[in-house]
Amino acid sequence: MNIQTPIIANTELNTRADQAARELGELLLHTPEYQAFLKALNAANINPAVQKISAEMRSHQDALRWSLKNTGEHEAELARLETEFETLTVIQDYRLTEEAVCRMFAEVDLIISQAAGVPFAANAKRSGCGCGG
Repeated sequence: MNIQTPIIANTELNTRADQAARELGELLLHTPEYQAFLKALNAANINPAVQKISAEMRSHQDALRWSLKNTGEHEAELARLETEFETLTVIQDYRLTEEAVCRMFAEVDLIISQAAGVPFAANAKRSGCGCGG
């Protein structure tokens, strides 16, 4: 005999879980770590040096993807550009804020995982997606 949980109970549970997730998202949105991350991301996105180097990197990546000629030159130039990119102050600032926000998210995941009794992030699935994810 197959006993199913009543649909009403599942709906109430899903509603409460959705509400809790929205509240958590709102709280995380307003943390200093996440706000600093957004500020650093925006600064990097509008930085002319970042835009220039990114465009050059894409050009060499495209050349490597579609060409068999001069791949060594493209690989060397791409490596040089990646190093130059990572030395930009705006990118270094972004990386620091990215690390901080990732640590915060890992701590939140640990708290939720302990409360749930299972690894939370590893088992989280997007809802409403037809792709199975």
